[in-house]
Amino acid sequence: MSSQQPENLPLITIITPSLNQGGYIQTTINSVLGQDYPALEYQVRDGGSTDQTLTILKSYGERLCWYSEPDTGQSNAINKGWQNSQGDILAWLNSDDCLYPGALERVGAYFRDHSEVDVLYGDCDIIHQSGKVLQPYPTKIFDFSDLVLTSVNYIPQPATFIRKQVLEDIGYLDESLDYVMDFDYWLRAGKTHRFAYIHERLAGLRSHYQAKSIANLGKFSKELVYTYEKLFASPDLPVNIRSLKAPSMSNIYYRAVDCSFWAGQLAESRRYAWKSWTYSPFRLRRLWPYLVLGRFGWDLAKKRLHNPYLIQVKT
Repeated sequence: MSSQQPENLPLITIITPSLNQGGYIQTTINSVLGQDYPALEYQVRDGGSTDQTLTILKSYGERLCWYSEPDTGQSNAINKGWQNSQGDILAWLNSDDCLYPGALERVGAYFRDHSEVDVLYGDCDIIHQSGKVLQPYPTKIFDFSDLVLTSVNYIPQPATFIRKQVLEDIGYLDESLDYVMDFDYWLRAGKTHRFAYIHERLAGLRSHYQAKSIANLGKFSKELVYTYEKLFASPDLPVNIRSLKAPSMSNIYYRAVDCSFWAGQLAESRRYAWKSWTYSPFRLRRLWPYLVLGRFGWDLAKKRLHNPYLIQVKT
């Protein structure tokens, strides 16, 4: 679906990668097609679903542009969509997330009026599988040094939009990544491009037990570490960011400790703990005592701390 561009509004391209998300994808599609935005190009890139997804896609007729073909993963599906798009502004919306009414109108007008901005993001809600709002995504004003140092991705992917020029400058999503391709992209773009944040609710990010980053915490942690190792190996990294390597690597390794610990991968968690400690010796971390106690410590932590990766999906 696409339309002409009145009032100098930029053409926005949104790609929805899809694979067996028939329980949610209709809500996702309706949230995009229901936008009151006159310059929209929308594609669903399905990887060969075997559930009710194809039936849902066909039900839209000519209102929806969609493809169903094998791909090598979510990042590959998004890249294929972007490579075959005409938009000035690009984004992707996963097949279990949604845009809020009027989101594209605000985004398009902002890009039209702020030619200096390359990446724009707004606020986002974390929503339950039922659609109930659970909590706001922890979004804040962009500061590249802070993003790198804290290792916390405070840029919500469903509420983020990118000028096509950024892709022409730094390339597309890293297709070797399945879980942190968005964080990796913000880190790559942040070195040379300007980000802006608007304090407006643009999207909902659905959190449920089948969500990839929750169901695969061990793999998620490996990708986090890979992303940071790649970042600090890049020759074009600004000097002020390179000076943050030790505390940043300590923090990202501790995030890997946290993910692998709650995934029950204690040997892997201890390995990451050692690496984190080597970058910041003697810094106390919450999980250190529980790691020392092994499986008993893991059982104790489950009783005393609560799994932070499941708290979002409580009913």
